[in-house]
Amino acid sequence: MLLTLFAFALRFYRLSNQSLWTDEVSSIEVALAPLDQIYQQSAALNNSLPTYFLLLRSVLNDRRTDVEFRARSLSALAGSLSIPVFIGLVYLWRRREGAALLAGLLLAINPLHIWYSQEVRAYALMLFFGLLCLVFFELARVSLKARWSGLYVASAFAAIALHKTGLVFPAVCALWHGWSLAAKRQPARQWLIHVPIGIAAVIVLALKSYPPAEEYSRRTSGLEVLYTFITFVGGYSFGPSLTAIQWHGPWAAVSRHLPQVALAAAALALVALTCLLNWRQFLLEETKDFPRPSREVVLFTLGIAIVAVYGLLSGFPYNVRYALPALFGFLALLAAFATTTNKSALARISVASVLMLGLWADAQWFYNFSYRKGDSRAVARWLVQNQDQVKSWTVLPGYLSRSVEWYLHENPEVLIHSIPAKQDRTTSFPPVPDVLIIGRRHHLSDPDKIVAEYKSAAGQLHTDNSFAGFELYVRDVAAAIPSGSPRPAIRSP
Repeated sequence: MLLTLFAFALRFYRLSNQSLWTDEVSSIEVALAPLDQIYQQSAALNNSLPTYFLLLRSVLNDRRTDVEFRARSLSALAGSLSIPVFIGLVYLWRRREGAALLAGLLLAINPLHIWYSQEVRAYALMLFFGLLCLVFFELARVSLKARWSGLYVASAFAAIALHKTGLVFPAVCALWHGWSLAAKRQPARQWLIHVPIGIAAVIVLALKSYPPAEEYSRRTSGLEVLYTFITFVGGYSFGPSLTAIQWHGPWAAVSRHLPQVALAAAALALVALTCLLNWRQFLLEETKDFPRPSREVVLFTLGIAIVAVYGLLSGFPYNVRYALPALFGFLALLAAFATTTNKSALARISVASVLMLGLWADAQWFYNFSYRKGDSRAVARWLVQNQDQVKSWTVLPGYLSRSVEWYLHENPEVLIHSIPAKQDRTTSFPPVPDVLIIGRRHHLSDPDKIVAEYKSAAGQLHTDNSFAGFELYVRDVAAAIPSGSPRPAIRSP
């Protein structure tokens, strides 16, 4: 109970403090669309089924102003309720209270899980139903009662309907169940429980896919998988921030955060060493006739492997958020490390280091400016405050204008002065806006060249880097006013 309350506190704490970023705005816009358009928009704009957006629609109740807390509360609730479900799952797997409670603590403070529990996207809800899928499968396998089997199938359907990556959960159940039946030489007909889920998976995968447009995409490399391990320990708020990676590239971002990267690498090295030294005890089920990977290992490896292989074969950009189901396998293994009967000091040190880094990352997520989401709300407020001097503005990449414009829907007199980018990845001048707003440099073809061209066309200007996730290049409108005239001041946020 205390762990669940702690999880609620962390996930609802400062829930509306950060502004909505572009994907969250997209979720809200789809949820508020006419009912007959939600399916088409959920597929075209979010490459998803409409399940999550219909749930979000009931929460929003047609509100468009000050919706951050209300919209994110659905994810925060699902994320908080995931902790007791995860505790129950690990207990079913290991039959040790200590392992189950430690797993709950690790998930409660995990910064990556907190991040997606504070976001207007389907991931936290998908993970919650995925955990239920695993729990109900274990209960169905042990008791062979129809009600648990029905709940397993229903929760698997829900996870898949919320996000395609929810397929990992029933895939883990089917794979491990097949191994278990073979090991015990039990009738294969018990495996038929997975067939309806397989049919549903085929239908979902057969639906038309809308991969990200070129301006959203990026090349995939092996570094993404390595970054997955870093985020499993410290989320996006330990070591290089997302903004630093997007603006400066991965290596330059790492060089700016060397101490934290070294600590994260050391913690992961301890975890890896513990695995190597105890691989039979932790990584294999205790059986002599048919050794097989433990359920934690299957969830961990399959959750990452499916995303990595799919990204490699399809060209769809690998992203850590698609590997989120694997996080549960990682944390469950950590809990098993520290509560083994061998009382391994190395295992306990590795788990303690992960706990320390997680709490440190949580503090940075809530309070460190450099780890905040792009502050579109503050940029919009600045445009309103300076509308007498700033008569036009352009946002690059162009798709980021969606979140800025969202916060200007009550200020049409400012909104009409937006000058759309000629292309999402680049633009040219003229027309020369009074302010050029740049974010997510990695989605621009040549950001330094764009800035240089703007400076050449705009004349005297100054740079404002006081907004999280954005650079503002502001034309000096006062310089164009004849001498002796009052020179208006540009206000800070």
